[in-house]
Amino acid sequence: MATATIEPTAATQPAGEPVKLSGLRCIAYEIALNGWRILRETVNDFSLWRLIEYPWSAKALGLRRGDLVLDIGSGTSSYPHMLAKEGVDVIVLELDADRVRWQLAKRRATARPGDGRFFPLVASGTAMPIRSASVERLAAISSLEHIPDDEAVGAEIGRVLASGGVAAITIPYTSTERTDFFKGIRKFIRVQPNAFVQEGKVGSFFRFYTDSDIERVYVRPANARVVEWRGFGRSWLNGRYHETKLTKYWRRFVLKDLFLALIVHPLEERYDRSDPLYVMFTLRKP
Repeated sequence: MATATIEPTAATQPAGEPVKLSGLRCIAYEIALNGWRILRETVNDFSLWRLIEYPWSAKALGLRRGDLVLDIGSGTSSYPHMLAKEGVDVIVLELDADRVRWQLAKRRATARPGDGRFFPLVASGTAMPIRSASVERLAAISSLEHIPDDEAVGAEIGRVLASGGVAAITIPYTSTERTDFFKGIRKFIRVQPNAFVQEGKVGSFFRFYTDSDIERVYVRPANARVVEWRGFGRSWLNGRYHETKLTKYWRRFVLKDLFLALIVHPLEERYDRSDPLYVMFTLRKP
């Protein structure tokens, strides 16, 4: 665990061109990072949801070359590397030291001139060694739902976010209450209201959020307002694909996911009013 307090600083050069991280560009970066084999079977859970989340997050944060982003719960995600290759400086904050070492090794193996700076940090999202009110841009992509003490994380996000700062967050969603998850496909045990762990799998905590949960855990502690709200994974992409036996194809043939993200996802969001599996929202601190 890191003990020093970090104060994010502005980039040494003026902000440059806007970052345009399209789904196709994400796949190109994933190939550059992990080889052509990811087209057949992906690694790091790079699949349909990521092709929706990564471009949205980069756009929601209004990123430009030279900006600095704090990425919470990076795990072995390729997202911080994609941002770095777009010229963005990234603080990778992850509790698991092995995953941070993986991130650092991946960075050393794939860095190129013109990349943004990369700062791997072993630390918990519940007690970030970041100076208060110092972060202008923060991302948490499908990570907060795995942290049992989410209220502590929400308080920390509110503490480190600067005045006028923006946080792009994606988390699982339910409008009422989830009583099962992957029913008949994988064995998830309900341990709290809207919270599950996968039987026989360590570290598999997974939480769904209601509107009131999001307001209580993330919006109010930051004294922020929600300036953008979107969903994904409704009755088509989730109910007829992801949370079914077809999930065995989830990590395979990534080009099919590009089609689903670019064609089916927008149609689903326009015409389907069922609950999304995930919501993406942007917090702005006044």
